[in-house]
Amino acid sequence: MAVTSKDKVRQVEPGIWKLIDDRFYVEIRPHGRDGKKVKKTCSKLEEARQFKRDEMHKAQAGDSPNQNTNTTIRLSDLVEEWYKLHGYALKDGAGRKGILLYDCELLGNPVASEFTAEKFVIFRKSRLETPRSSATGKMITANTVNHSQAYFCAVFNTLIKLGKWTLPNPLHGLPKLKIDEPDLCFLDKGQIKLLLSELKVSTTQDLYIIAKVCLSTGARWGEAASLKATHVRGNKIHYSKTKSGKARSIPISSELEEEILKGRPKNGLLFNQKNHRHGFEDAVSRAGIKLPDGQLTHVLRHTFASHFMINDGNILKLKEILGHATLDMTIRYAKLAPSHLSQAVTHNPIATLYAA
Repeated sequence: MAVTSKDKVRQVEPGIWKLIDDRFYVEIRPHGRDGKKVKKTCSKLEEARQFKRDEMHKAQAGDSPNQNTNTTIRLSDLVEEWYKLHGYALKDGAGRKGILLYDCELLGNPVASEFTAEKFVIFRKSRLETPRSSATGKMITANTVNHSQAYFCAVFNTLIKLGKWTLPNPLHGLPKLKIDEPDLCFLDKGQIKLLLSELKVSTTQDLYIIAKVCLSTGARWGEAASLKATHVRGNKIHYSKTKSGKARSIPISSELEEEILKGRPKNGLLFNQKNHRHGFEDAVSRAGIKLPDGQLTHVLRHTFASHFMINDGNILKLKEILGHATLDMTIRYAKLAPSHLSQAVTHNPIATLYAA
């Protein structure tokens, strides 16, 4: 008897449904959306999955015509197709495309249908063992290769959804490398005063006020540096076109608003856009502040968030201020709250050892 939509309780995964009688139904097109449907009803989920894998592998082996097994389709071709259909619309789409094409080159740009998780794991290991630059000797980080893995996964997943790739995602289920949580680096009050004094006398224009904006609102440097006069009004700074895509408005003092706007253009960008990085780096050096590799202006955002929690701020409010998409991104600052894990002092066995 043919399976109808009424028989399907829920979709377990693409191409597999659980039926009302607790069996599992497979319906796939191994050779693309224009190819023939393959159907089967199985008693167990693993049996259904195995059937799906077998049919996909048959298609990949070339049992019948399939555009995805064409040996002229390279991994870079999929990246270009992904960018044309979807990547162009992403805020960091062009950057992702550049990283993906560079990785394709390092991988030897294999035939797309022959790209496997094993090949990526070998590539990943090689990347981790190769210095980023022979001049500095700095190594590629696990975070970098995890990003590459996520980007390739997104390419396959997107093309599968669009019907442009009919084989399984070769990286599906491949665990990313585990990364130790980095130390939370932020400036104490003394360091903040030292840095601001050095920024104030810097020959690079506007560093001082941009830093004050970051320290007052938790903004990323790029968000603060690209402010316009229309973004600063009513004792608030209105951030738009942010990294997360979410607009947010952060209250500031009337004194800071006056300082930001005083003597600056009423149209266009408020601040000079030249040499910020070098000027900030020089000021940090003169202040005698040591920062972890890869962290420079972003320490100001960490400093705002850290002092917000040290001063007993609300973690949910901090999430809104920083514009984080999820609380997981904000929760690392919670440990700095005065009451965080304070019961460890009174509830440990030593503290209670001689209690009556």
